[in-house]
Amino acid sequence: MRFRSPIAALSLFFALLVLTFADAKRGAYGAEVDDSAHAFVQDRHLGESLGWLGYQVASRTATFASIVEAIGKTQAQALVKDELERLQPEYQEQWDRNLAAAYAQFFSAEELRNMNSDNGAQMLANKLRAKQNDVGMDMKARSAELLKTYVSRALNNAQRTLEH
Repeated sequence: MRFRSPIAALSLFFALLVLTFADAKRGAYGAEVDDSAHAFVQDRHLGESLGWLGYQVASRTATFASIVEAIGKTQAQALVKDELERLQPEYQEQWDRNLAAAYAQFFSAEELRNMNSDNGAQMLANKLRAKQNDVGMDMKARSAELLKTYVSRALNNAQRTLEH
């Protein structure tokens, strides 16, 4: 690219420099929100529903029904719950990160820190209630495939134990 004047070249340089700093600032802010959101999810144990939700999904499948048919409802429930519990640590961190990202979409870093420290929890309670559905929908979009993989592995492992 050739410039007609040194001023044009300098102008482009400064424009690119400004864009670079703006992008770096946005990235740092995003990391701050992500860190705050992750701390909020971790400290409040908000991601612990993974095992329960996994069981809810698993118990509605044809695979689960076939396990029930083979060994009875009580044993099937115990087998699938045990397998979900065994696999949960492999999926928990990503689940928590997805949940943190969902919260970060709707709350600032400062809001998340305040909710986590109870400083502004009362003030933000209404916003939290108002945004809970949005956070849930965002989480569903982010984590549907993760949940599917988690449940499928657990059910396949449970079914394999019946074959041996």
